[in-house]
Amino acid sequence: MKYFLASCAALGLMLMTTTVFAHTSPEDIAARCVGNVNGIVDRCQNAAADETAECVQLIQRLLADGQERAARDAARKCIRSATTRTENCANRVNRICNACIEKLVSMGATQLARRVNNVCEDAISDLRSTLQREKNAIRNAFGG
Repeated sequence: MKYFLASCAALGLMLMTTTVFAHTSPEDIAARCVGNVNGIVDRCQNAAADETAECVQLIQRLLADGQERAARDAARKCIRSATTRTENCANRVNRICNACIEKLVSMGATQLARRVNNVCEDAISDLRSTLQREKNAIRNAFGG
């Protein structure tokens, strides 16, 4: 029964998605996809900035209290958290991009699909750069 309900839900989602796309131009689909990708990147970069600031403050406070080992543990946890967040963001971007590109190609809008793909590649690159800056800031909290 549970599998039947899950199948019905999946079918309903597919039909709803197909219906939404059915009356939408390729340009509208591409614009919506790019907007969604940019929104994810913005939210992830904002979360990175907030988390980095908190981590750096914690590390500096621990160092000031002479707790170097605790500061290093905190830095490792922060970097692990930042890496996980970035991977999750990148996975969301990839899921959106793959669905959009597939839909655009199926509509014969290959040029738009290539443009969306370029946006997606840039978004992933931006997320990686943000992660690297975050790691550097956390490491630099140790004074070097």
